[in-house]
Amino acid sequence: MASQKPKILLHVCCAVCGAYLIELLKEKYEVILYFYNPNIHPKEEYEKRKESAKKLAEIYNIDFIEEKYIPEKWFEIIKGLENELEGGKRCPICFEMRLRETAISAENNNIPYFTTTLSISPYKDEKIINETGEKIAKEYDLNFLEIGELGNKQDLWQKTKELAKKHNFYHQKYCGCIFSQKVN
Repeated sequence: MASQKPKILLHVCCAVCGAYLIELLKEKYEVILYFYNPNIHPKEEYEKRKESAKKLAEIYNIDFIEEKYIPEKWFEIIKGLENELEGGKRCPICFEMRLRETAISAENNNIPYFTTTLSISPYKDEKIINETGEKIAKEYDLNFLEIGELGNKQDLWQKTKELAKKHNFYHQKYCGCIFSQKVN
């Protein structure tokens, strides 16, 4: 029997940030995991995060969509912002790139909702992510779910870290882009 829940495409940057969100989302939605992160470098780091995200999908028995890894596209859109500190002008451009591709995939797969694990991280600006997601949702006639609607960000982050530890997900030491490895 087909699910009566609406589908939601959950952009995931890493399994650590996704664990508890899936727990919450699956109560109201049919969750589909979406891995699109051309910003992650080097390729070995990308593969570690992708494999961990696949493990997350397997644990929760949900579909996993991976877009093609084309880091050159990311380098092109952030050109001139390589020396920005983490959290600076480069990050909103990166958020927009990944959220736009998530919306395009949602539209192509008839998925009315989308969101991202980026919002749960204490290191990311939730306000910028939400504004970007809302803007893109309007462009594609979709619905963007703000993670704040699911609970307090600090509580969500704590619970997702606990689940990540329980499932032994790969835990990265930096955001993902080669420039975020620099000490700020």
